[in-house]
Amino acid sequence: MIRLAAVPILIGIVWSAPAGAGPEVATITIHLSNFAFVPDRLHLRSGVPVRLHIVNDSTGSHNFNAPALFLLASAFPDGAPPASGKVELGPMGSEDLLFVPRASGTYKLECTHLLHRLFGMTGSIVVE
Repeated sequence: MIRLAAVPILIGIVWSAPAGAGPEVATITIHLSNFAFVPDRLHLRSGVPVRLHIVNDSTGSHNFNAPALFLLASAFPDGAPPASGKVELGPMGSEDLLFVPRASGTYKLECTHLLHRLFGMTGSIVVE
């Protein structure tokens, strides 16, 4: 009888959750500075929502360019991936990307500003 009495209480807790509440989305912070991404290798799971918090820690501009990843992702809040698959960040700027990776694989990450890739501003994003 104790188990039966607990069921309505648990259901009441679930039903009383705030509207729009869902599972928490993991946030990964990526720092851009000194011609590097930190971390430079990201691990994501296919079908699992993620928020990338991209922070430019430098006084120069950089971008976070991963067009193949964004082309195969979905559920961007504005309905579309970043234009051309990259996010431009001015000095000391930041931006959040909330999306769902959909295809397993290893995707190239780079800054496409002049010579930044050659100076080592590259990385990879692994979706399993």
